[in-house]
Amino acid sequence: MHNPKHLFDKLFSTVSSLAALFVLTEIIMQAFGKSICFSEGCKLTAQYTRFGDLSILLIGLAAFLSMAVLSIIERFYYSTSFAGRLLNLLLVVALTGEGFFMGYLMFRIQTVCVFCLIVFGCMVTLGILRILSGQREVIAGFATLAAVFSLLYLVLPVGITVNLPAENRLILFYSQDCRHCAEVMKEFEEKKIAVAHLPVNEYANFLKSMGIDHVPTLLVNDPNQKVFLTGKDAISRYLLACATSDKDASGAGQKPPAAKKKEAPVAKRPPLIPDIFSQPGLLSVPDSAAADDGMCKEDEICK
Repeated sequence: MHNPKHLFDKLFSTVSSLAALFVLTEIIMQAFGKSICFSEGCKLTAQYTRFGDLSILLIGLAAFLSMAVLSIIERFYYSTSFAGRLLNLLLVVALTGEGFFMGYLMFRIQTVCVFCLIVFGCMVTLGILRILSGQREVIAGFATLAAVFSLLYLVLPVGITVNLPAENRLILFYSQDCRHCAEVMKEFEEKKIAVAHLPVNEYANFLKSMGIDHVPTLLVNDPNQKVFLTGKDAISRYLLACATSDKDASGAGQKPPAAKKKEAPVAKRPPLIPDIFSQPGLLSVPDSAAADDGMCKEDEICK
């Protein structure tokens, strides 16, 4: 009859080796512009890594490979207790890290990354196999995982602060993969309207805090009112309202041709800025069928 401990140790070596192969496959696929993960959460998660998601993948690969090697050493060299203690320590640290990653995904980014969930499942499986083989020290890893995960749930994220270009009255959030963004940018260029262009992937958290998850989005950054306009149609109507207001203001300031009386010079007034809340139809669409016209999801390819 086989010793259950030997069976669990063998399963541990197999699972850790397969997990390392899984992470290595993702690294190779990313080198060719592809990915195992098919969810939008993976793309969003990659945007929040300081040195790119490749750095996280390399750490995961090193962890799984180390656990596989240490487990093999422990199986074939029973007198090497140091390998077993080091393996338990590495697994506890890895489970603690998984508690942070999963808590950050669930409570900070609030999205699901399929690749991260698979890695999390592999790590939990390894912990369970290690405990079943008699290594009770690994229970501490599950305790720290639960503690870190719970703390990320209890502690609310800090308010999102961003540095927007203060010198620009109009700020456009855009995506390279959004055709409506390109059309809006072209319209600004044709009308010679100054606007700051900000890539949406760098301000995703800020926009989501405002309940915005589509592009193009125009921020009208007036001193007394700050309004977000989302979608090509809403932005075009706003630009049309601006042009109409400027035309009316310049027309009202003209004198009739018959008036020849010389008047004292008057200081030039700035162009009239329309109150966007008073423009009919500016912040609304004619019907629900057109509600999504002229906009794309922040993280989708919309050609």
